[in-house]
Order: sequence, then C-alpha cells, then structure tokens
Amino acid sequence: MGQDRGKYDFYIGLALAISSSIFIGGSFILKKKGLLRLARKGSTRAGQGGHAYLKEWLWWAGLLFVSDWSDCSTD
Repeated sequence: MGQDRGKYDFYIGLALAISSSIFIGGSFILKKKGLLRLARKGSTRAGQGGHAYLKEWLWWAGLLFVSDWSDCSTD
C-alpha cells in the first residue's frame, strides 16, 4: 500500500511540475507579446520610465495567468 502511495505522489508531483512550467512559460510569452506590441507603437519602455504596459491587456493577461496558477498550485 505504501509503495502505491509513493508512485501516486510521484506522478502528482511530476504533473504539477510540468503544468507549472507550461503556465509560467505561457505567462512570460503573453507579457512579452504585450511589451513587443507597445514597442511597435513607439511607447516609452518601462526601463526608461514608461508606464504604457499598464494599459496593455496582454501584459495583464500574462500577469494574472501566472498569479492564478500560483494560487491553484499552492492550495
């Protein structure tokens, strides 16, 4: 019985690790696409004092995507 529980825990952990990588990577891609969209528009970059990214929905989608996933994976 204990050995079966160990295999089950292993596969749960593996699934969480893989899905976390996918969600974190997806979040990064969404935020990066939002920043690239702003760069094409000629907006001031965040590193140079610009705050236009706060008005970009793709950036917010990426941020919320990873924060929602973090909330789900730690409960």
